[in-house]
Amino acid sequence: MRKESSQKIIFGLLCLEGAVVSFNLAAIAAVVPAIALDLGRDKFELARIISYYMVPYGLAALIYAPLVKRYSVKSIKLVSLFIFALASIISGLSTTVPLLFASRIAAGIAASAITPIALILIGELMQKEIRGRMIGAFFSSAFFASLIGVLLSGILPWRQLFILPALFAIINLILVMFFFNFQSKARYDFNMSYFVIMKDKRMLRIFTYILVLSLVYHSIYNWLGVYFSSLNFTQLKVSLLLSLVGFSGIFGQGFGGWITDKKGRAFSAACGLVLLSLAVFLLARPFSFFYLTVVLFVFGIGWTINHNAVSTVLTDFPDNLRPELASLNSAVRFASGGLGVSLAGVFMRKSFGLTFLGLGAIILFSAVITNRILK
Repeated sequence: MRKESSQKIIFGLLCLEGAVVSFNLAAIAAVVPAIALDLGRDKFELARIISYYMVPYGLAALIYAPLVKRYSVKSIKLVSLFIFALASIISGLSTTVPLLFASRIAAGIAASAITPIALILIGELMQKEIRGRMIGAFFSSAFFASLIGVLLSGILPWRQLFILPALFAIINLILVMFFFNFQSKARYDFNMSYFVIMKDKRMLRIFTYILVLSLVYHSIYNWLGVYFSSLNFTQLKVSLLLSLVGFSGIFGQGFGGWITDKKGRAFSAACGLVLLSLAVFLLARPFSFFYLTVVLFVFGIGWTINHNAVSTVLTDFPDNLRPELASLNSAVRFASGGLGVSLAGVFMRKSFGLTFLGLGAIILFSAVITNRILK
């Protein structure tokens, strides 16, 4: 009974941490035009704030596999939460673009500890038959926080979107200090390296698949704020539209977890991509505000179903591989996502519609080959 209670506390703290670092990630995409106006910079230039967070996040995620083998998970969490809180405060107080970008780099490095460690612990603590739903619950908490952040982005000044997660991170740090109690029983392979893992053909296929999908998804999502502002929507309407991705993601993770556990990882991943590609194709013709609400709801559902299935696949590998796989997952997703935001800007400047059609075709092709990659 005591073991079950401890697991619930650990899982609850994991979900809270996921929520803290996700609170303003989606909201930033909505307020890029507002930040650019306040700091007197071009919105396409200011959009790099997303890449300045995501790329360092992805690269820094690689350090946590070796760290969890040598240091306690609790110590790593305390340090990362402290740095994230400090960096977020600096972001909220920034009056220059270089300082804002630098603080987001620091925040990304600190936040990158959360998801890899969560996947490692879920893989170790939870039975295989329920991992899809547990991962769904973890990411649902992140999407819920993201939803709240995007909704508040239509109401609060943009600086508040950095100050609030800093306060939440401090509260989270205190809770971890007093209530987090985890001792790993896994026997890790200290000779294992990322190079050894990527020599495996199946691993290489899976992470190439993750890289392409993350690059494409973030190329779309993180330009939606600029896209909708170009359609002359108000900041409130932009925030409401983007909040639908977070809202649908809450259900998508839960539903995706159920499909993943009951129908299989590959089937669930492919279904998600079919829905995602449909939504991206429909984005090319923004007929009305109501039309876009439906499209973005499908967009969020599709992405999270696939995300859940692929993340669950990585927890199914043996314990000794799990730290490297969890870190690689975050590294590839965020580094490629940040790169995608930068690359997509070149095409978005010329035509949002044609860019959406091209990216939608890539997603649909990925759906077709999903079974071959994940089986």
